[in-house]
Amino acid sequence: MSQQGNQEVWILSGNCRIQQGNSFTVSRDAVLWIDYSKPFRLAPHKVKVYLEGEVVVQYGPDIMDGTFRGPSWLGELSTNKEINLPHPNQNANNAVTPAVYQRGLAIQREGGDASKVGMPQPIMQIQYQEPGVAALPANVSPTPKAQRVTINNRYATGFQFRGTETDPVSGESIMMFDSGVNVLIEGIDTIGSVNILADRVVLWSKKGIRGLAESNQSNDGGDIELYLEGSIVFRQGEQVVFADRMYYNAELESGVVLGAELLTPAPGYEGLVRLKADVLQRVDRSRYQAYGASITTSRLGVPNYWLQSNEIEFVDEQREVINPVTGEVQYDPYTAAPIIDHEKRATARNNFVYMGGLPVFYWPTMSANIEDPTFYLNNLKVRNDSNFGFQVLTEWDNYEIFGIKDPWEGTKWNTSLDFLSERGFGVGTRFDFNGTYFPFMQTPASGYLDAWGIHDGGTDNLGADRRVVPLETDNRGRVIGRHRQTFRGDWRFFGELGYISDRNFLESYFEQEWDTEKDATTGFRLEKLWDNQSFSINGASRVNDFFMQTEQIPQLDHTIIGQSLLFDRLTWNAHSSIGYLHLQPAEAPTNPVDLAKFSLFPYETDSEGIRAFTTQSLEMPLDVGPTKVTPYVLGQVGYWHEDINNNDVLRGYGQVGVRGSLMMWSANRAVQSQLWNLNGLAHKVTLYGDAFYADSSQNIERFPLYDNLDDDAQEQFARRFKVNTFGLPNNVPLPATVDERYYAIRYGLQNSVTSPSAEIAEDLQVARLELRQVWQTKRGGPGNERIIDWIKFDVGASVFPDADRDNFGQSVGLVNYDFNWEIGDRLSVVSDGDWDFFDNGLQMVSVGAQMSRPQVGTLYVGYTMIRSPVLANILNASFQYRMTEKWIAGVGTSYDFESAGNLGQNIYLTRIGESSLFTFNVNVDPSRAVTGIGITFEPRFFATGRYSRIAGEPIPPVGAFGLE
Repeated sequence: MSQQGNQEVWILSGNCRIQQGNSFTVSRDAVLWIDYSKPFRLAPHKVKVYLEGEVVVQYGPDIMDGTFRGPSWLGELSTNKEINLPHPNQNANNAVTPAVYQRGLAIQREGGDASKVGMPQPIMQIQYQEPGVAALPANVSPTPKAQRVTINNRYATGFQFRGTETDPVSGESIMMFDSGVNVLIEGIDTIGSVNILADRVVLWSKKGIRGLAESNQSNDGGDIELYLEGSIVFRQGEQVVFADRMYYNAELESGVVLGAELLTPAPGYEGLVRLKADVLQRVDRSRYQAYGASITTSRLGVPNYWLQSNEIEFVDEQREVINPVTGEVQYDPYTAAPIIDHEKRATARNNFVYMGGLPVFYWPTMSANIEDPTFYLNNLKVRNDSNFGFQVLTEWDNYEIFGIKDPWEGTKWNTSLDFLSERGFGVGTRFDFNGTYFPFMQTPASGYLDAWGIHDGGTDNLGADRRVVPLETDNRGRVIGRHRQTFRGDWRFFGELGYISDRNFLESYFEQEWDTEKDATTGFRLEKLWDNQSFSINGASRVNDFFMQTEQIPQLDHTIIGQSLLFDRLTWNAHSSIGYLHLQPAEAPTNPVDLAKFSLFPYETDSEGIRAFTTQSLEMPLDVGPTKVTPYVLGQVGYWHEDINNNDVLRGYGQVGVRGSLMMWSANRAVQSQLWNLNGLAHKVTLYGDAFYADSSQNIERFPLYDNLDDDAQEQFARRFKVNTFGLPNNVPLPATVDERYYAIRYGLQNSVTSPSAEIAEDLQVARLELRQVWQTKRGGPGNERIIDWIKFDVGASVFPDADRDNFGQSVGLVNYDFNWEIGDRLSVVSDGDWDFFDNGLQMVSVGAQMSRPQVGTLYVGYTMIRSPVLANILNASFQYRMTEKWIAGVGTSYDFESAGNLGQNIYLTRIGESSLFTFNVNVDPSRAVTGIGITFEPRFFATGRYSRIAGEPIPPVGAFGLE
């Protein structure tokens, strides 16, 4: 047994028998080339089999129910089950490979034609496998194109040659060329011809090569071998090799290169991957073996960074890109050459990573995808502040660290190793998958699993009145996972895992995730879609008892949207649900700082039981002149086993209303302006209105909020909000004017069968009026004009006839506007506002302007005014500028002109190196009384961090705009 590339080779002798299902083979000798299925793949194991000597092949009834007898046989087997092999003979170490192996290899190269290698009869090819597994295509090789060799001069001065027609010893023709030669070998494969430039060439063949001495004359290149010297440039497809000396066998497409340098592109990267080696062996068209080698993406003579290895195996498999619809080869529209796809991987041993000429890291074995050449370390950050102390944060590529040659397709797996002097050591791992096949699944899935933990030896600083918060537990961390998959065409599965050690962990360590990401929950949803209907089963469990969450044990939902009735005169929508739910309130904190301002919401009760409801609506779309009018009715009947007083409740809700819209527009092609970049102007206006009357048999205050409206971060803030802002004691709820339930009711959240909260419904009479406007123009060069929204300006307001009941005594409320002016392609002004007129109602207006230039910089200035329920006048500004090709500077600031004062600043300076981005930043957080200093290192190629972009676009890779 031996290893040949990715295949395991077995040479058997004696009474050889292969059994698979009802089929079997018997022979004197056998050679097996086993290509094992990769982990987590759906493909079976494949075995190429060559049999010799009194061969008997008995095909089972599931194949052809026949028998083959002969001196030899070549075929391919496949199976999804385990392959049982004999124990290898450890003493059989032959110095010379057995002849049966050479004959089997030769017959494979000849496409199964045994006559070309001197066998007595053609080899019969066949392939079978166990029942229940789809058969693979027959192992038939296409007829190869004839190879042709052409010799031309490399330089204008021409070339010199001399040679012998036939060598008397070897029977070969030998010819030597000097003074610059261009060798073209055609018919290699569909990817492209081989083109070699060299100063001196020795060429020999058994078929005569005298005609090659004449320019543009071709010769059969099936058995030609070459030795080349002097400024060698070897090209095939998009692959380029530079060398001092080289041997090349045109028939086997293999050779040995001395003083080699290989350049090859990487998809998604504008530069080139560069491999240098003292000795480079070209095993075949896609595989190289390098000794005394280094690999980098730098183009400098002495690069600033590289990976140095004693031995590197480099695989660059090139293939034509096939159109999945037509099945035809795709061609570049400009060069008319086939578009080539690459799969590149390097496996290296005894590796040193050099930065600035100094070794900074060693690892014994590495297997890396060259399309993501980060050399083990993905990210390095060094920081210091009074909250976490001195910090070293690193992220490592596990596939490279563990030398995994063929990682799971569509996945990334990283490990974080962090040191925080005031807190301790942190360890984490993240596994991302996108379009990945899992075992026993026929469709790909997307998602991630992210875990990080630390044994914390400090206290939390959460800002304002919580600068020293004792920990509820020393062992802190979180495990968050998401899984999404579609299968059988119309089934969808969503799975979530969300574990957090304590209520303050995310806010302390991952503040942006805490503020902006979805809540960490644990549950699943299995959904079936067909036409305009869906059916789902939902399950959820609360694993974080310090947050208010609802368990679903389980819940079933059915939804139908847009069902036509009465010959398209009516439209029916419906949502029905039944489930056993358990709303569990948040547990009180154990530390006194949080406990002093903790209380439960009025709707946060320990309630459980069956909840069942159905919501139905009928709409009648009408065209009344130019106006679209839709009268509608909506109703809901629901049952809750427990309300906030642990009593069951039955609620009926009804709503009748009419909505309509009127669209008007005008266009004026004569409007032209270079100053405002206008090429014609179209004004489109939509008048929209929705008026309805709703009545509920039960008051909203009876219901626990099984379907939460706010996320965990907002709820944590709201618990302190009533104490800090309104000065209310813990046992007094927030005023109704800032209660999210009444805000949702006034905005008409219940006005749809797809409302995210079944509990939100109340008596209401309201008319919502909106004016939606857009001014459009064309921009772009002649023939490439595009329509853009030059100005958008939407305004709206709600009118409440019963103002005392529905809008806290004000007849008009929920006034809002949204304005966006694209003055130019790189300059825009935005503004929005929301206004209520009662006390403690939301009153907020903001305006901002942004200017950006690609690869130069961006400037933003914004102002936000809040009058209620808090008083604030906040100025936000940020500026980023690329000062030179090597330096980027940026600053961000936020300041409140009211009592809060300074809100924070961030200043950074980034040096764009050839190999990496080094960022020095200073962050000031007055709320926490923390000033932090940090240094971030990130590899420049494929950089994804916040400092690797200018005006929202990534910094171009090395050499994208010439030599830097």
